[in-house]
Amino acid sequence: MLRKPILMPPNIIDKIAKIANKRKVSFAEVVRDAVDAFDGDLSLQDENLLEALADTMVKTTREVIEKIDAIEKRLDEMHSMLEVK
Repeated sequence: MLRKPILMPPNIIDKIAKIANKRKVSFAEVVRDAVDAFDGDLSLQDENLLEALADTMVKTTREVIEKIDAIEKRLDEMHSMLEVK
């Protein structure tokens, strides 16, 4: 193994130390396990899910805007009717 000094915020160091003590392993082992567990690459399924989510959010946002526009139109009509009276 190679030694590599790294800088971390004190709260992360404390968190890792607590995990290491609880598991009765070294600080370095906790860091190695965390890195091994991390998968930075999105799978095709994850990408498809994110794309579907984005499409749904765009569609929903458009529908909300249309409903707000309709409500504003009705409010304007109501205000006009009330001003006449």
